[in-house]
Amino acid sequence: MRPGWIRTTVWTSLVLAAVGSVGAMAAPAPHGETAVAEIVLLRHGVRSPTTAPDAHASYASQPWPSWPVAPGILTPHGHAGMQALGAFYRQRLIANGNLGQACPTADQLQVIADTTPRNKESAQAVIDGLVPGCHLSFLAMSGDDNNPLFHYAKGDKNDDASPAPTEVSPALAELQAIVLGCTDKACLKTASDSGKKLLVEDDKPTHKAYKLSGTLSENLMLAYAEGKPVNEVAWGRADAARLGKVIVLHNDAFARDKKSMPAAAQAGSNLAAHILATLQAAAGEPTTTTALSPHGRGVFVLIGHDTNLANIAGVFGLDWHDARRPDDYPPGGGLVFDLFKRGNHYVVKVSALMPSMDDLRGNHFDDMKPAKLHVSGCGGRDECPLAAFAAAAKQSIDGSRVISGLPAMARQSLANSVTH
Repeated sequence: MRPGWIRTTVWTSLVLAAVGSVGAMAAPAPHGETAVAEIVLLRHGVRSPTTAPDAHASYASQPWPSWPVAPGILTPHGHAGMQALGAFYRQRLIANGNLGQACPTADQLQVIADTTPRNKESAQAVIDGLVPGCHLSFLAMSGDDNNPLFHYAKGDKNDDASPAPTEVSPALAELQAIVLGCTDKACLKTASDSGKKLLVEDDKPTHKAYKLSGTLSENLMLAYAEGKPVNEVAWGRADAARLGKVIVLHNDAFARDKKSMPAAAQAGSNLAAHILATLQAAAGEPTTTTALSPHGRGVFVLIGHDTNLANIAGVFGLDWHDARRPDDYPPGGGLVFDLFKRGNHYVVKVSALMPSMDDLRGNHFDDMKPAKLHVSGCGGRDECPLAAFAAAAKQSIDGSRVISGLPAMARQSLANSVTH
């Protein structure tokens, strides 16, 4: 347990046990179940690329598009999208009995954001859509230090990622065709002679090709999701379908570096342990790891990153890839952990809610349906007794990476948050 990361008296007073008033809003769920708790792990909304437009200029035949905000910042479109996503989750939470029509109290709904500006603004936007007019705040660490719920400790290195492929995948060839605007060898030689860097040369991936491919393909996706004019999205050379063919490079990079074990356990065990502890606390079970609130009950929305989605997928053995929505870790993508009481037993259900590129471009999420996920250790079923879920999770969680207490966080709100 590291100093400053344990829960303080101030933290305890801010984060109340979400138990007393939850019973009043817990409605019967299907099959005689009663909703007890729901944890939603969301990636932040649409942001600008994390590097300046000219950072990867040497890989493209034309300049990358400009953005209305600094690198890595939530855009106005992204803010509006997270607010719309909050409204989507509002309807879902009301329908399943985890949220009432009236404004919830802090012990009924808790939103926790990572420290970055894009995460904090995403948290505020989600709150504005989820509980409009209620003026709730979110929890975040002060300053700009990484929150250990969302990041493993500074100085740690992930040395257990799988090696990059040595062959050229169709997606990598497609990406090079998009960024350079050509495929024939003469054109590629001309590009190379003029100082452009290739991803594929002599039918082999170049040294950094796969390392960069996830970033480049995501930057193309972000321009589409941002709603940029079609001539600015991939220089007019790719629609959503073609972008879907290359975004799998981002999926693949995360499968190697973030989702595969033991890399996932190294980076994600702390967050996974607190998610598990929250579900156990909601069921009245004792825990050695601190729950997100003392009794775990209520709704918890965690505003993290694509890396968190991948890490948690690896730890809990989850997979949700859908060719119709090929980006596995889109902005606003969510993993949902539902705890229901069925008779005298508690059941965990896990689902994925991943917006498509067109959902993000239009900021309309009405057609987004939850994908029920099979949990590792539960016999291929899409629900799991809490005891079996916990046993499976403990097999994957790396205890050496778990900080038993919670980081010191304070309630924050963005007073100048506006609806874009």
